Amino acid sequence: MEKLECPNCHQKTIPVWRKMFLGPASRVTCSNCGSRISVSYVALLAGIPFLIALVAAQIVGSLAVAAILLVVGALVMSWIHYKFVPLIVK
Repeated sequence: MEKLECPNCHQKTIPVWRKMFLGPASRVTCSNCGSRISVSYVALLAGIPFLIALVAAQIVGSLAVAAILLVVGALVMSWIHYKFVPLIVK
């Protein structure tokens, strides 16, 4: 599985799945240098697609369409978090 680069020691030690569960209040420790790694509060903006999908799911009448909207919203949110939210040292 792919690993991401630690912003402190620049070694690929952070698993992608760990970054996906990081928020501004949570941290992960680099296994190489021991730095505490997190994401900034800008990461909260990655949740906007899911919030839009949640509102749209309440409006549509079909349960199947609502489920599809939520899955697509979650996937877009995850992609944005992975691609555009940088890791930072805290």
